[in-house]
Amino acid sequence: MQNGNFIRMLTRMQNVPRWDEYAPRFPDNAASHSFRVALFSLMASYLEEVDGQRPVDRLTLLGKALFHDMNEVITGPIKHRTKKEPTLHAHIQAMEQQASEQLVALLSKSLQPAFTTYLVHAEDESLEGRIVEAIDTFDAMLYARREARMTESVFFEQKAAELQDVLERHPLVSVRRLTQSVMEEDEMSHFIENVLMMDTIRRWKGRFNTIDDNDATHAFRAASLGIFNGLIESEKYGVTIDIEEVVSRLLCHDLVEGTTGDVLGPVKHATPVTAATFEAYERAEGEMLINNLPKDIRAPFRRFVVEAKDETYEGQMVDVIDKLDALIKMNMERKLNGVEYETGYRAQLKKVQMTYENPSVVFFLAYVLHDLDYVTS
Repeated sequence: MQNGNFIRMLTRMQNVPRWDEYAPRFPDNAASHSFRVALFSLMASYLEEVDGQRPVDRLTLLGKALFHDMNEVITGPIKHRTKKEPTLHAHIQAMEQQASEQLVALLSKSLQPAFTTYLVHAEDESLEGRIVEAIDTFDAMLYARREARMTESVFFEQKAAELQDVLERHPLVSVRRLTQSVMEEDEMSHFIENVLMMDTIRRWKGRFNTIDDNDATHAFRAASLGIFNGLIESEKYGVTIDIEEVVSRLLCHDLVEGTTGDVLGPVKHATPVTAATFEAYERAEGEMLINNLPKDIRAPFRRFVVEAKDETYEGQMVDVIDKLDALIKMNMERKLNGVEYETGYRAQLKKVQMTYENPSVVFFLAYVLHDLDYVTS
């Protein structure tokens, strides 16, 4: 059992570049991409149920969306054109499956069946697998459109048009509706644009960072930890928890920062009055963001965005996982940059130890954080 090594591999997703051979204006990586695929898949699941009258296994969908590219931390990124080369296709598929199975083997036995579904069978022929595959293309189109507008790149302009054509003819109604929204630049497209721009919201500003971080990579790690911790609670300790709800909230909990920016915690909480004022401001901005969505899917997204850290058990899990991800970030930094992060890491660790007694948190501190500290392979 090497759960810490699995989490370490997870953090390496942001080191797997995308599109880098085309010198994009907005650098992209597998973590940011997987965050967007998961959140757009979440939107698609509700649209598919409303417009297509088809039930979706949302937790399976979110797991597949978050982890569908995780094998790239072993294989490295491989261009789509190369993957589809007839003489290489079978070899690459076998290599990717082996890499996915190797990652699953790092996990506790109780977690392996679910993660086999998420990693090994991510883009299978199930409805959930087909949504992930389609949204993977949808995100690529969005990214190419943004690059084409910013850089006037002929490559990205042609790629965006090519992918748009595929998506507009896609058999899934949710995929066509998302694509139509972007093309018509309607209200929902503003929500989509906000998600796309989360990779521009930098975190840990004001500190010297050896490892860059932004809201997209943070949300990817947090949502992934939401599945990991949620399954630890339910499968290992028998706790009743709505994992789908936790993961959905973690994907969306910082979306309002696309409007407000990432304000440092000490500023937000300088005084009780300041904290209350910031909370009201962010709630109002969150409501405005939600109002860009179709009325028939606003209710769940209001929970995910505006009420992410409420007093429910799921809301408390969102709060603690947000803090666990901060521990992961500071733990990585303090080994290279102890002066800047050691004190903060110790304070955050003490706060988590003194405040939370959830079984998954105790497990994380006892095993995962220990492995991140001491296990090297």
